[in-house]
Amino acid sequence: MLKQRSNEPTAPGSSYTEWCRSVVQVAGTDPSINLLFDSTVEEPSALLRERVRTSFASEANPHYRSVFARGNPDVIEALAERYAVDPDWIICTTGGASALAIIFRAFLEQGSHIIVERPHFDLFPDLAHSCHADISYVDRTGQDFTLNVSTIVSQIRPETRLIVVTNLHNPTGAALSDRALTELAIVAERAGVIVVVDEVYGDFITDGSRAGAAARLSPALVTVSSLSKVYGLFALRCGWIIAQKAARDRIQVVYDRFELGVSKVTHAVAASVLKDIEPFERHWQSILQVTRPYMAEQSVILEREGLLAGPVPKFGCMYFPRLLLSHDDVAVARYLWERDHLAVAPGSYFGRPGHLRLGFGKNPLHVRDGVERLRTGLLRYQIQQSS
Repeated sequence: MLKQRSNEPTAPGSSYTEWCRSVVQVAGTDPSINLLFDSTVEEPSALLRERVRTSFASEANPHYRSVFARGNPDVIEALAERYAVDPDWIICTTGGASALAIIFRAFLEQGSHIIVERPHFDLFPDLAHSCHADISYVDRTGQDFTLNVSTIVSQIRPETRLIVVTNLHNPTGAALSDRALTELAIVAERAGVIVVVDEVYGDFITDGSRAGAAARLSPALVTVSSLSKVYGLFALRCGWIIAQKAARDRIQVVYDRFELGVSKVTHAVAASVLKDIEPFERHWQSILQVTRPYMAEQSVILEREGLLAGPVPKFGCMYFPRLLLSHDDVAVARYLWERDHLAVAPGSYFGRPGHLRLGFGKNPLHVRDGVERLRTGLLRYQIQQSS
């Protein structure tokens, strides 16, 4: 029987990032906690240890090269081949967050305007505010969280510099096809605006609707990605920016001044991973082969019981259902944390109250345990609310 939790610092606070840090910190010392909100695939620790070992088993590691100019040359070469882009378009970074910070610095200043999708990852408005930019939001609509290009057009101003979208969309998992991105690029080119496409979840899209990095489609599109989310290799802190020449040259100026953290060691391992990535692809595929059908099955049950609603997205490992028993997502998340030792992310952190973000990229037993706690906790909450 789980004891009731009352540690208020780990209950939903002022931002997703703050809440996430506190929850993960407590979970590191309390094995009873289930983190069902995480949208990252579980780290393939055994694979990673073996790749690190073999990367440095001899004195001559061919990938252990300078990262000073634009990153590890072997990482760049592997990315260019994988995503069908010119190697000169690629700049390596210390993860995806660093890539975003560099791009925002390159294009925004006081008085600039940026358009951000909603729901959204909280880093986007935070970075825009740090650049003293004005923000407009474009809501993704409907059960499938569609991004309407005509709505974006209506928000563009003379001072608009950036439009920011994610593909797969965080937190809903909705996918944007190359056709949709091309439509958006045409609008951006006409307006002289850059579209930042955060593709850290992009490799989950396997139906052919995404043939490579978004940046290859237009000089107005700039790709950000990393090895963290799909592959669970957050320990390597390997991210990248892909941009055609004009945008890349502008980004390079900021990169040269501020990106000082790229690791020669971890990016040598990243080069080895990218040169032989199939085992890491099999890792996430084997997890989702089990957890996706289970989550889809449970979503039907949860909706039938009047608890949550919304389909599990076709790709990725995150789910953003609507709460049926209460619109107060923060109160529900706090209740599940305190009573069930379960961490789910309130939709309010992403600009969409009344929803929860759930993740199913971890060990299938972990996911099953989390969903069972979720259902039990929501049923109990429902009974208490009606009594």
